[in-house]
Amino acid sequence: MTLLVPEFKTDPFFNLEDNWAQTAPNELTHYYDQGQGVPLLLMHGSGMGTSAAVTWWQNLPFISQYARCIAFDFIGYGETLSAANTSPDTAYGIRQWGEHTLRLMDALHIEKAWLAGSSLGGWVALQLAIDHPERVCGVISIGTGGAKKPKPDTRAAQPKPKGPLSAELILQDLQKNIRNDAIISDTLVNLRYQAALKEANLGLRPYLMAARDRDREVLPLDLDALAQLSLPVLLVHGRDDKVVPVARSLELLEAITTADAHFYKGAGHWPHIGRADEFNGLMRDYLAAHHFPSLNN
Repeated sequence: MTLLVPEFKTDPFFNLEDNWAQTAPNELTHYYDQGQGVPLLLMHGSGMGTSAAVTWWQNLPFISQYARCIAFDFIGYGETLSAANTSPDTAYGIRQWGEHTLRLMDALHIEKAWLAGSSLGGWVALQLAIDHPERVCGVISIGTGGAKKPKPDTRAAQPKPKGPLSAELILQDLQKNIRNDAIISDTLVNLRYQAALKEANLGLRPYLMAARDRDREVLPLDLDALAQLSLPVLLVHGRDDKVVPVARSLELLEAITTADAHFYKGAGHWPHIGRADEFNGLMRDYLAAHHFPSLNN
């Protein structure tokens, strides 16, 4: 099967230029490439209608002033095209998304890079650092879980279903995770809603969620393996995160001997969006402290 570069254009709201790379014989990876210098790969999470654009549009203009920022859509998400979508029951998972990251690095002739990941993206980044430390300079992990899934307690109250997909549901999700209504415009809600509708029509989301949940059982982050990392790790977490508890980053901080952490009071699951200016400054200071060439001239 030959995959052709589609006519898709990212909405002007995000002010991002589309790029495509053939990362496997039947795989075209959609990505944004801004800036020059040390490569920094930006990895999104698993929320409804997620993509590189809706995850990193608040950060790319600033961070790309001192790094080569590459934000991309994982297989199964956004605009990345893959024959894997024809066999979704086996195509997805933490290591599969990590291998996809390496394929993109190879296609772009990147030997080693920094990784920044939000939520599931942070889990992929940390697992990739465990599996291939020779390819990773350091990791910035935002609201990352990856803990072993507890056995269900039938006595516990079950979470209420979210209800059918709607713009209102997307708005509620954004409000919960961003915790900054000034950023949440009608345009943003509509764009994410349309992306979620497309995702639903493709029928891939159940497989993506099943892969994530499966790996919480069979491939949770190994704290002993994380303790062996010698590369720098920055853990970022919103104190009011309703998706991944703050205790998870504290657990990772205790395990990773090279880790630092920053917690945002009043922030949700996406502090890099809701508190973008502060996060962008934190990234700059952290990378400067770790001898980022363009910040230490």
